[in-house]
Amino acid sequence: MLVLTLGVIVFFGIHLLPALQQNQLLVAKLGEGKYKAGFSVITLIGLGLIIWGFQLAEFVPLWTPLPFGRTLAMSLMPFAIILLCAADAPNNIKRFVRHPMLIGITIWAGVHLLANGDLASSIIFTSFLVFSLFDILAVELSGRFKTREAVSPLWDLGVVAVGLALFSVLFYFHGSFTGMPLR
Repeated sequence: MLVLTLGVIVFFGIHLLPALQQNQLLVAKLGEGKYKAGFSVITLIGLGLIIWGFQLAEFVPLWTPLPFGRTLAMSLMPFAIILLCAADAPNNIKRFVRHPMLIGITIWAGVHLLANGDLASSIIFTSFLVFSLFDILAVELSGRFKTREAVSPLWDLGVVAVGLALFSVLFYFHGSFTGMPLR
């Protein structure tokens, strides 16, 4: 669990900088390009450590997953993926959902917590759930939320289509990258 825990610390440690608005200090010191490059490298290192740590982790059951956890995950994950896709594309979803990426991550983490009952999964999904809720609160309290302008509904159709296609790929290959096949 050490590698997994280290990955969580590295991944969320670097993500605390923008959440707490400390990234501007580094941007001023390093320049935007170097800051973004460093942020990306450290994020990938943290994510790699999380994935590697999860693969190394011994299965330690904490509780029996809820009987409806898998069904709930299958029902809500398409919405979570669509929200993640909506975060960085022009669309009207952002006009009605204030924090699509963070809400998508919250849904993803929450349903995976209900569908899994082991220690390693709990560390990963609780970390993502707590951080996304924290970040939503940080953005709201800082006043950094930006209202969005209306765009053509075709953008919404595109976001939904890409989200559903991505969900299908993730569903089909889930067992390949998590060791837990869904089909």
